[in-house]
Amino acid sequence: MPTDTVAQYDVTRIRTTSLKGLVCLLHDRTLSFIKKGLEEGNRREIEKAQNLIFQLELAVNKNEDASTVLADLYAYCYYLLEKTDTQSVIVARKIIETLSEAFGQLAKYKKH
Repeated sequence: MPTDTVAQYDVTRIRTTSLKGLVCLLHDRTLSFIKKGLEEGNRREIEKAQNLIFQLELAVNKNEDASTVLADLYAYCYYLLEKTDTQSVIVARKIIETLSEAFGQLAKYKKH
């Protein structure tokens, strides 16, 4: 597929995805940056992941107790990614993976 077609597909997918779906896409993209950063030892990829985590944290409605916990988890992941040791990055990746799975389940859930 030509690059322009792939880019156009990505834009269309983002524009037509539900809010829950967009959160899932952000989690997936964050995980891809973290994994690439770990594999290549590339701090720039980790910083890209941090930027997305920061955006996720900002998007949380902090007026609800459960949302406050979610915002705290994002803040903790951001903090872990600031560290330069691999173990901290791996812990952040595991937290984001868990959140990604949970949001994936929510995105698929349909109320009857």
